Amino acid sequence: MDVTQLNVDELFQKSVVWDAHCGMDPQVPIDVNSLERIRKAGFTFVSTNAGYDVLPWHETFPVIAACRHFLKENTDKYVLVSSVADVLAAKRDGKLAVSMDIEGISALNGTTDLIETYHTLGVRQISFVYNKDNLGGGGCHGDNTGITPFGRDVVREMNRVGIIVDGTHCSPVTSIDLAETSSKPIVISHSNSRVLHDHPRNIWNEQALACANTGGVVGITGIRIFLTKAGDKTSDIDLLVRNIDHYCELIGPQHVGIGTDFAEITNALSTRFANATDYWPPEHYPAGADLGFVDIEVFPQLTAALSARGYSNKDISGILGGNFMRVAAANWE
Repeated sequence: MDVTQLNVDELFQKSVVWDAHCGMDPQVPIDVNSLERIRKAGFTFVSTNAGYDVLPWHETFPVIAACRHFLKENTDKYVLVSSVADVLAAKRDGKLAVSMDIEGISALNGTTDLIETYHTLGVRQISFVYNKDNLGGGGCHGDNTGITPFGRDVVREMNRVGIIVDGTHCSPVTSIDLAETSSKPIVISHSNSRVLHDHPRNIWNEQALACANTGGVVGITGIRIFLTKAGDKTSDIDLLVRNIDHYCELIGPQHVGIGTDFAEITNALSTRFANATDYWPPEHYPAGADLGFVDIEVFPQLTAALSARGYSNKDISGILGGNFMRVAAANWE
């Protein structure tokens, strides 16, 4: 697709708009409201959370089942995808392409055997750790340990079956280890720059560089607690562009994308935050589940904002989704 001659509105409409991870709380019934807002905002693809280390590993399966059932019952708007060809078909048909991801390999119950099962059910991305150290490696709120021998086995099996390795929520050492271990491009699907805002959930330049060196992509995420300090009046769009600018200068626009982490705050999510402070230490999450989610409707404004800053249409289209789609093709196919 030649995007060089398109105006801003046409560019957004013609581009594949890829959300590498939305933060919908893995629950049954699934958060249909958030999913519908993502669709109406004009996204082509979203990877939705089917489980994370905070929950017992086996609770991942009912969430996957509920998501599959909902998508099957609403094929006029959504489609569960397994390949990039499916995503492009959804774009042509005006539907939201959906796949699932898991945050933390505790969902594997200590074995690599479940990886292929998750893939069969529609999981196409797994972030290795969720904040706290697990059997695979270190979390961003852990002891900065690296990948374990079991973790290396997991990476190899993910590479084999076609699941994207995600270094989000990991310790700096573990995310760099993932990049060095994987034979395919990895992602850091939803993490902002720790150089710009020193929150331990953000990542250092070395982590972004390691990801990009695999051919991978770093996704800018829309949570104000990871974008700036409390009380900052800078607009959401300016904070997002600030991170995009930083990463484009550091690793190149071909390695930058969007991972919104968007979700509406549910009672289940609020309760989980209150009961799992080992995953969300209060010193880093003083407002509990009120993280300051940037509305999903803000993200389409990036098209005009980046154009105004002199980004080419080709680079903007890549940041909107083409870059993540390239990594998906390298892993899924």
